[in-house]
Amino acid sequence: MSELYQLGRRLAEIALEGMGAHALNLAPGEFLVLQDLFLHPGSAVGDIAKRTGLAQSRVSTSVRSLAGRNWVTTAADPADGRKTLVDLTEAIRTASEQRRAAQADNALTTALAEVDDKERDTLLSALARLHQLLVVDHPPRRFPDTATPPTGR
Repeated sequence: MSELYQLGRRLAEIALEGMGAHALNLAPGEFLVLQDLFLHPGSAVGDIAKRTGLAQSRVSTSVRSLAGRNWVTTAADPADGRKTLVDLTEAIRTASEQRRAAQADNALTTALAEVDDKERDTLLSALARLHQLLVVDHPPRRFPDTATPPTGR
């Protein structure tokens, strides 16, 4: 299980590098909030937390940081003034569209520079198949909900 977790983390690092997150000086939580807002504009902080699996306090902190950079806007929810709605600024939405259009193959080709073309093609195909089987149509779950607590027996 440790190897699977390490692989997931490394793939996440490669994706973040490929999308330029490090050049933008984004924390991983900020990146997840931006990604969620790209897919779900005008979302409440609590909804972002549910979809990303981040703690609501982490989402709130990320939103404050991103608002300070003028990357997101916030407003009170007209239906429930206790909720804060968050959205990307138009400039960030446009930049996000350009970054999301980048192909994973390019980032993985760089990361897999030591393998030959045939093996790289096989690995890229396998990764695409894993994505189809494990990600498409499967909403993310909060990390603590994925673990089964020990029974104590």
